[in-house]
Amino acid sequence: MNVGLVHRRFTEHGGTERFLVGLARTLLERGHMVHVHCNEIHPDVASVGATFHPLPMVKLGETAKVLSLWNSSARVSGHDVVLGFGRTIGHDVFRAGGGAHQAYVEACRPGWRLSPFERLQCQLDRRAVLSARRVITPSQRAGDDLVRCYGLDPARLRVIHNGVDSERFRPDERRRAGLRAAWGFSATEPVLGFLGTGFERKGLETAIRIARTAELPIVVFGDDHRLARWRRRNPDVTFLGRVRSDEVLPGVDVMLLPTRYEPYGNACLEAMACGVVPVTTRCNGVSEVFPVDGLVGGTDDELLAAVRNALAGGDVLRARCRDAAVALPRERAYEAVEQILVESIEQGGREARC
Repeated sequence: MNVGLVHRRFTEHGGTERFLVGLARTLLERGHMVHVHCNEIHPDVASVGATFHPLPMVKLGETAKVLSLWNSSARVSGHDVVLGFGRTIGHDVFRAGGGAHQAYVEACRPGWRLSPFERLQCQLDRRAVLSARRVITPSQRAGDDLVRCYGLDPARLRVIHNGVDSERFRPDERRRAGLRAAWGFSATEPVLGFLGTGFERKGLETAIRIARTAELPIVVFGDDHRLARWRRRNPDVTFLGRVRSDEVLPGVDVMLLPTRYEPYGNACLEAMACGVVPVTTRCNGVSEVFPVDGLVGGTDDELLAAVRNALAGGDVLRARCRDAAVALPRERAYEAVEQILVESIEQGGREARC
């Protein structure tokens, strides 16, 4: 199978990007020809074995960037099947890893008057979704948003939950003890964690408020363009900045992510693989793979109750979270995408004969 993969960046920085790189590696290992059409290639992943093609993009102004990438992606051809990511068009299969941009706007900017650029993004997102023969989402929640916001035919939708590297993300008692000591906490003191980039959308303010109400310490992993301001306003919170999540997650007991919009919060799945219990909002599609109920909430009171449920579950619940994550290996997701690509080729052949 000759596969074309289309995205702005080929790198392992970012959830969509990590999925793309992992998929490319898996397809190559399974004997397929893989052609990656992109504008940026990170040196760390340039040697995966794929054939790279430049995807021209104007780099002056966000509107020009988006439209030039859109036009370049429409000219990708010469493959048995093409899988697009991001806001690109003209593909057999499209992976809407970010769900519906319209739903994101509704959740994160309620009542705002959209800028022309924001309206453009919604329009392009809709066209990208409706132009594909098959659409892949990481959760049913994200798929439902595409149906509601864009009128996608549910028959064209395929849900493939993201997987996790359970060898990289795993419980580590020795590391846990070392991290607790470095952060100034005792070995037995319950500690909350928050992981994400873009603190406002991820709900850090809510997480800090809940931690204070519960009288629990919270450690924040991740970056934000206003990180210094967050630190000044919250001197009682431990901010570690950008760190490798697999190196710090084993140190916390509960991953608290009160996100406003999240098609599939990989951070929660990575936490589960480390034996950390996740607590999140109903809009987070990753909750579909949680091993028990009672870890999801909407209001502060509901989230606080979920945190208490998570802590009350103890080692038994931590082990159940680990088992649920191990049952979702990354390879399973990549193989499911491969099967959809094969089906798309077969369907294209049938349509050509009709």
